[in-house]
Amino acid sequence: MALQTIFGVDIVKGSSRSREAPHYAVAILNGNVEKYSSVSRFKLLRLIKQYRPGILAVDSITELAENKKDLVSFLRRLPPDVKLVQVTGNEHQEPLTKLGRENGISFNPMVPEEEALAAACLASMGVGYIVSVFEDKTLIKVSRGRSPGRGGWSQNRYRRKVQGRVREKVREIEAKLKDKVYDLHITEGFGGYVNGTFIVNARRSELGIHSSREEDVQVTVTSVEKEAIEFIPLEKKKRDYIIVGVDPGTTTAVAILDLNGKLVEVSSSRVSSVPDIIEHISEMGRPVVIATDVVPPPAAVEKIKRAFNAVLFTPNERIPVEEKVRLARPLGYSNDHERDALAAAVKAFNAYKNKFAQIDKKTPSHLSGDVKALALEGKPVEVALDMLTAPPTAEKPKAPAQAETDVDGRLEELRAQLRRKDEQVEHLRAYVSDLKRELKHLELRLKSQERVIDRLKSKGLDEARKAREVAIRDGEISRLKKEVSGLKRRNAELQSNIDRLKDIRAMEFRGDKAPVKVIESLSRDAILECDRKFGIKAGDVIFIRDAGGGMEAASMLIERGVKALIKGTPMSHLAEEKFFKAGVPVLSREDVPLKFVDGYAVLDPGRLEAAMKRWKEEAADQERRSREERLLGIIDEYKARRAREYRKDSGGRTLQ
Repeated sequence: MALQTIFGVDIVKGSSRSREAPHYAVAILNGNVEKYSSVSRFKLLRLIKQYRPGILAVDSITELAENKKDLVSFLRRLPPDVKLVQVTGNEHQEPLTKLGRENGISFNPMVPEEEALAAACLASMGVGYIVSVFEDKTLIKVSRGRSPGRGGWSQNRYRRKVQGRVREKVREIEAKLKDKVYDLHITEGFGGYVNGTFIVNARRSELGIHSSREEDVQVTVTSVEKEAIEFIPLEKKKRDYIIVGVDPGTTTAVAILDLNGKLVEVSSSRVSSVPDIIEHISEMGRPVVIATDVVPPPAAVEKIKRAFNAVLFTPNERIPVEEKVRLARPLGYSNDHERDALAAAVKAFNAYKNKFAQIDKKTPSHLSGDVKALALEGKPVEVALDMLTAPPTAEKPKAPAQAETDVDGRLEELRAQLRRKDEQVEHLRAYVSDLKRELKHLELRLKSQERVIDRLKSKGLDEARKAREVAIRDGEISRLKKEVSGLKRRNAELQSNIDRLKDIRAMEFRGDKAPVKVIESLSRDAILECDRKFGIKAGDVIFIRDAGGGMEAASMLIERGVKALIKGTPMSHLAEEKFFKAGVPVLSREDVPLKFVDGYAVLDPGRLEAAMKRWKEEAADQERRSREERLLGIIDEYKARRAREYRKDSGGRTLQ
């Protein structure tokens, strides 16, 4: 079922009962998710004929048709292999929101597109009932394509030609149905058949015969309609339990393991939202653990965890890069985000691995997954097994004498209950009389209060209008004050930045001190924040307090053409190698002393030039050594090859 295309449909406006033409929100599952916010019924049918889905899922068939006749008419316009599925049940329906919660699907019921997507996802999981209005029989009618006319010299010849063509078409269809069971009713005419009707014991999609119209004959193929609508349950597929590692951010990565630690999937995307991730995870299985590699867990991971009511796993401290590589490398990944998600999932599996192994020893294989899921919820293994395997209790048959005694006792008990009920009825009757008297008194008071209210309404209406206008104006004044306060803060911040930039520009002109722009960490956000405040341009010297960043941030600084970097903490090997290849010196704070002044730093230009010169000399030496090593490797390889050729030639001469 997961491989076929599935349509989810929810009505947006109008209805099958109103004069206004209905419009529908459509969600298409075919490996990806496509959404249409509002399409007409004509476009919906055109999309169905274009994609030919296996399932058309709705939360109620009344959104498509007012009655059975309209429903049959609608289904006749669909391709024969499309199944209409009502996901909320048969004649007795359940709310779509309840079904979503039970199957781990989170959506906003006020948004038709999300309701349509939820219906498609539920159908893909096997939730719902197939709406069946046709028998497994097909009616094929072959008839004349046009009337013989009113008569004339050539009428008989023309009638013989047309009815002969009908006979040929009937025999042609008989040949195609030779392997099927069918009944044929024929009306014979002059020179052939007036019409022929087949009733075939097979579905229309199995025959390969379609309605058609030719010059002299027409063929109509329709399914035989049932007397009443039937609801046939979809087979609900069992979803496996999974452990999910999530690395949210600009690029979101998801890694999925089964409860044996085997990799199910690892993927990443720059365009997936949290609802998209939840939907994708739901399609892959039933998450029992949602894992992350950082402490505290990000808000997106918390949302995903709540959507599935799963256990949240976080490490005691942030996982080092070396450990992430060690955990994820055996399973394979494509980028750093997939590595982090995979490391989180593997770390979570390792935390529960011993418990899972004990459960595997104590439980049958077919119950292992369910017991592990209950154990993660905090239930002991023995209790979980009892919950899954406890047989229904049966009452022991009683002896005849004991049964008779029980009947007498039960009869006396019922009589006592009847006497108590009679007493309660008398008390209730007296109570009802008291309530009636009190009700009359309250009705009189109510009329008096209504007269008072009418007087107060006429008097206080103007005051209420004034108070409402004052409240509206007070709210507007409060909003404008907040806006002015925010603009003042923004203005002060911009003025402070301007003053700092003036100081930096003055030092650049004097040349006695070189300004250094400070970035808090080697990350994309920190670089953009510094660029917003001070502007990062070609030739700038940058100080990075926390240099433990990634390749993307390094590329951003290289693209801006910075002159040199001063690191406050050790830098990752990959980032430093990227700066080395780009020819950007990476200096230590010990090599170039800094003095911090109001958000930026200054240094001695001479010390900077000397440090850069040393870096460039070391870089040149390193490059020279690298070239020498490559050359020596080529020479050694050549020597080895010549030695092998010599031994081969010597061996051949000895044999001769």
